[in-house]
Amino acid sequence: MAKIKVLIPLDGSEKSMHSIAWIKKYFGKEAAEVTLLNVIVTFLSSEISVEKNIKAEEKESAELLDKAAKELEGYVVEKKFIYGFAPDAITDAAKEGGFDMIVMTRSTVTGFARIIGSVTNKVVRNSEVSVVVVPD
Repeated sequence: MAKIKVLIPLDGSEKSMHSIAWIKKYFGKEAAEVTLLNVIVTFLSSEISVEKNIKAEEKESAELLDKAAKELEGYVVEKKFIYGFAPDAITDAAKEGGFDMIVMTRSTVTGFARIIGSVTNKVVRNSEVSVVVVPD
């Protein structure tokens, strides 16, 4: 039986790690292969070396993905980071990678940012693959 291909976007928050617990609860090691994705959005400043900033962001992303992968020991796991606008990067990665589903946590965005829309809401609206939104 073919494994289901799951994309889990992680933003570095403890809450985003709840997606990993959800996968472990509903899909065994034999049933799913997981790609952990971190989208890096870098804001450039004239005061900061672009190269230093990029290297720091990539190091932080690698540490996040390594931590998450340890939680999925025994699963087939790929770790990936990309640069871009998070909602678009996530939906594009899901489509291009032939994923069966995206699993991500519910947004905690409040105030004016909620009016603009959260990453989760934008992914749900624009994804061409199924999206599971894990509650708190």
